[in-house]
Amino acid sequence: MQGTGQIFTYNISSGTEVLAGPAYATPCNDPSGMVTTTIASNNVMAVVCFDTATLLTLTIRADGTLSALGSVSGLTMPYPGIALDGTNVLIPLFGHNNTANGAVAKVSIASPANPVITGMATLASPAPGEFANPGYLTVAGGYVFVTAGSEDAPESTSSTIQVVNELTMALVGNPLAVAHSPQQIAVQGNVAYVSLFDTPQLESIDISNPASLRPLQSISLVPPNPMCHALPILVRNNVAYVGCYLEDAIEQFDISNPSSMRLTQRIPGVDSPQRMVIAGNYLIVSNSESGGRVYQISVGAP
Repeated sequence: MQGTGQIFTYNISSGTEVLAGPAYATPCNDPSGMVTTTIASNNVMAVVCFDTATLLTLTIRADGTLSALGSVSGLTMPYPGIALDGTNVLIPLFGHNNTANGAVAKVSIASPANPVITGMATLASPAPGEFANPGYLTVAGGYVFVTAGSEDAPESTSSTIQVVNELTMALVGNPLAVAHSPQQIAVQGNVAYVSLFDTPQLESIDISNPASLRPLQSISLVPPNPMCHALPILVRNNVAYVGCYLEDAIEQFDISNPSSMRLTQRIPGVDSPQRMVIAGNYLIVSNSESGGRVYQISVGAP
């Protein structure tokens, strides 16, 4: 919960959300991206704090409550779209609009009480004099795939998808230009799926060669199609779930053919969807309204 610096835990084993103990008060005002894992039989959470430029590690107790473990600083403007690969946390560092390129940081939480920054990759400028600002990323096959927005003109070509080698933290290939304001990114197999907000679209990209990304299809999410300012995206099997932030809905797409995606269902009544995860047979959706809500949507077995 940004602003109050709290983290809430819910037990969903009964099919409904039950608050698990009191909220955990972090030592920052704006905790954002969170990931969880198990290290040496201990359940661990890593969370980045935007206002203090730190990553915190927390113990997750059996009842879901949290306690402090460690922290590391030096992560300037960490954005929520972090990802976990093993014991590495990959973090987009936003940078400054029209001033400096952002970066991707790699933090090892192999020793959860002593997280360490082990690598940093500064993103490439889309063109001379332009700047890339990463917001979200995902990891697949040893590579980090990053959505990088930009407010530089022309906006139609200054936003990019960029690739970082996770081992060496070096950029791979050249940035792939996409429409303005790419948001979240999900990977399945050799295909990445990207939501775009200002130019509402869902785009599929062939990532079989990380050094040479290849666009497959862009679906317009404006009339005559149902309007959808796309923000969160999640992929499971042959389905992509896309959150329509301004329209308070979730759209479901058949992606069995990534070059011919099609809308199959629209679920209304989900206010301002921000992030999505799958838990068992449920799609869990958090929103970004003041006070916060968590939606639980039955989507059936995988």
